[in-house]
Amino acid sequence: MTSSHRSSLPYDMGNAGDLLKHGVLVEFVRWRLERDTTVRFLDLFAGEPFARVAPETVERVKGLAGGALAEAQTEIGKCRYFGSSKLVRNLGQRHDRSNVCVFVNDCDPERLDKLCACCMRPLNEAFPDDFDHSCNDAYAAFEKIAHGAKEGDVVLIDPFGEFIRYKTKTVIPQMEKMANSAAVVLFALNLQPDNRFGRCFDGLLNKHLKGAWRMTCPPLRGTDIKGESRYYAEVVLAAHDLRGDCPKVTELRTRLKEFTCKLAKVLCLCDDGARMLMPRTVGEGDGP
Repeated sequence: MTSSHRSSLPYDMGNAGDLLKHGVLVEFVRWRLERDTTVRFLDLFAGEPFARVAPETVERVKGLAGGALAEAQTEIGKCRYFGSSKLVRNLGQRHDRSNVCVFVNDCDPERLDKLCACCMRPLNEAFPDDFDHSCNDAYAAFEKIAHGAKEGDVVLIDPFGEFIRYKTKTVIPQMEKMANSAAVVLFALNLQPDNRFGRCFDGLLNKHLKGAWRMTCPPLRGTDIKGESRYYAEVVLAAHDLRGDCPKVTELRTRLKEFTCKLAKVLCLCDDGARMLMPRTVGEGDGP
């Protein structure tokens, strides 16, 4: 299945956008596990299971102590940063491993082998009856998953830079369908929120994902970590069990606020930048 060829792209694993994406993902997964919910995590663009990272990234993760991301990054002291699927699996091991199953995909057979060697399973095993095993397009796979998702599924859509320019009109309506029964986390890089592609992205979110939660990391200046200086990193969390104001939902939102406050501090963001990191509800004056 097609995935982004991340090894050829100018970004460092564990950059500011990754910290936001992974922090939101694992806080949500931990919240579900604490509610004794079984989680089936489906990672369409899995990439490398881990990478060695710069000391600055290590210090940032340490500054997030007390949250789910610091808990799941079990080898950050060795400068080893885990990707999304490994983080979810780590959480499962630290809570109730029988309640977590991780399915992964990558277009690179070597990367997929590495992921499976870390006790994760190929994505097509999650849909043995109706999945097109000959399909080589992760977006087409998501269309299948969007229709066949069930309670407990958490899908991560994490391509690289092409999403907002080329894929929003197709994928965001599919996310709406999925959020009626399961959960989806979208990570997208937004080069210019005020251009026609950025405005289209905002409009589609407001049309199809009202009530979803959105968090944005603005570009950072004066950083040596690749991939932080050009893009707004967007994270959208859409799930049927986030609707309403019940105590459990309020608890998750509080945790995400605490996490993003810590993240703003370690990234040296203040004022508008820090506010953009905080969870906002799509359709309620939302936008970077």
